[in-house]
Amino acid sequence: MKKILLSIVLSAILIGACKQRTPDNPYLHEVHFDITLNLDLPRYSALKYAGNAVYVDRGGIKGVFVYNTGAGYNAFEASDPNHYPNDCSRMELSGATVQCPCEGNRYSLTDGRPLEGGPYGLKPYHVSAEGNILRIYN
Repeated sequence: MKKILLSIVLSAILIGACKQRTPDNPYLHEVHFDITLNLDLPRYSALKYAGNAVYVDRGGIKGVFVYNTGAGYNAFEASDPNHYPNDCSRMELSGATVQCPCEGNRYSLTDGRPLEGGPYGLKPYHVSAEGNILRIYN
């Protein structure tokens, strides 16, 4: 009886988690890339320190924002996730946030969540660090 009850409870939790899943973003398509950043280079050296971010103009759809959280690194697509990529959809960096010049949508680089604007958060990319070399890929 206990096994059946446990099975029912676990099934309910899994079904509830699936229902709360954020829908796939209809605006940003999947792209495959693999880039490395050397943090010893002046262009990326700010990433050695927590709270700093840089824009990388290669990879992704409109480039990639990389942010040092202090506990690791986040990498996000530079195109606003709440509309189709166009001439003004590449966001602008401002500290630990990015903002779209089209609609003013604003997002956090600490976790990718929207601060102002539509329902979709920033599109994340994978980051691995080994010494002063970051690998960003999708």
